[in-house]
Amino acid sequence: MEKSLNDIVFENRNKSYGAYDLRKSYGQNVQRAVIIGVAFFLLLVMFPQLYAKLIPDPKPDDIAYIVEVKPVDIKVEETPVPPAKEEVAPAPKTVKSMTPEVLPDNKVEIEELPPVLEDLENAQPSTETVDGLENIETIAPPVVNAPVAKETAVGVEKREEKEFLHVEQSPQYTGGNEAMAAFLRKNLKYPRPASQAGVQGKVFVQFTVGSDGKIENATAVKGIGFGCDEEAVRVVKMMKDWMPGKQAGVPVRVRFTLPIAFQLD
Repeated sequence: MEKSLNDIVFENRNKSYGAYDLRKSYGQNVQRAVIIGVAFFLLLVMFPQLYAKLIPDPKPDDIAYIVEVKPVDIKVEETPVPPAKEEVAPAPKTVKSMTPEVLPDNKVEIEELPPVLEDLENAQPSTETVDGLENIETIAPPVVNAPVAKETAVGVEKREEKEFLHVEQSPQYTGGNEAMAAFLRKNLKYPRPASQAGVQGKVFVQFTVGSDGKIENATAVKGIGFGCDEEAVRVVKMMKDWMPGKQAGVPVRVRFTLPIAFQLD
């Protein structure tokens, strides 16, 4: 039987306790320590998955939605209006007024008087008076039908509506803020990844309220991730028509920012 290194070192010595016992159990202790360390490491890695399986997701009724409907106030720099130029009224047409001059009879020249109505009845108008035949029928020249140019209406391109950031009357959800809060509570779902990770915060959704009240171009300009941004945009696109904003009493397109809060109890 071959002797181990420990038997050779402790030959003729007491082997009941002490260093011999420690050296003999060294391998088992190292093996036990390695197994415990690996098991602890695996437990740390798999803990989130075990936690998600053992603890159920919160019910929708336990989720609180906080909605702030105040629009973001964006200051618009007003462009100075140049002063209007004074228009000078055109001069009225005038006629020189002359005082009639009284002359003696020997200096008065008698001009040719215009023909009377009786002379024009049986005569043709001309540049001079000539004796001739009366009651001659005048033949009018033939009428030539000239082609008439037709005007074709040219289609006028529809001007694109201007999009405002700040108006006199802001757009509003139909039914008011309470109706919008009820709509969000009914349709907004807390994403499972965000619920498992305990993510909370606000998602700012920006969209355009058209002059007809329809929602257009909804997008998340600032979010918290974990699916909350996409969920907020999805629900905003589901909204029915708003009451459009007005500028000078006329419905216009308005860019609107709506913050939606995701909060766990």
